[in-house]
Amino acid sequence: MQNIHPITRADISRGTIIITVGMPYASFVDKFGEKHSDHPSDWDSPGPVELWFFELPWGHKITLEYQISIDQCNIYLDLLEIDAVLDYLQLRAYEFYLWTDSIDYIKKFHPETQTALQAHHLYRLDDNGNCILMQTYESFRVADYYRRLYEERGHKQLYSVERAAE
Repeated sequence: MQNIHPITRADISRGTIIITVGMPYASFVDKFGEKHSDHPSDWDSPGPVELWFFELPWGHKITLEYQISIDQCNIYLDLLEIDAVLDYLQLRAYEFYLWTDSIDYIKKFHPETQTALQAHHLYRLDDNGNCILMQTYESFRVADYYRRLYEERGHKQLYSVERAAE
């Protein structure tokens, strides 16, 4: 995939399984490339796994754990930017499951991870002075990434990011 940077396991400070995606192995490797690591001895898993570690363009570090025996991938996130991750990695076409117990646990026992999660709107100001809401994102850093991406395309429109009202 473009714009995701392979990192090492040592670059990941924490992560919790938040998303499981049912995806054939060949499709997975086509999308994410060759594995970064085999099943480490200290990795708790019911069967053989292969691991990928990435940093997404807005700074979110993720672990992808592909469980070979059951053709599914667990995605470990350090922040609950769930929609942004699903959309960016183009995983909505596959069957996926959100680990609601893990999500609730993080919200309750790791509130520090939630401070960065405040909805932000991405607006476009067109040539006629119309301000149009393009999308709402889970955090400033995701909205700002998409603002920069649109601006790099070289169109005349201006883009801005504003915190959504609570």
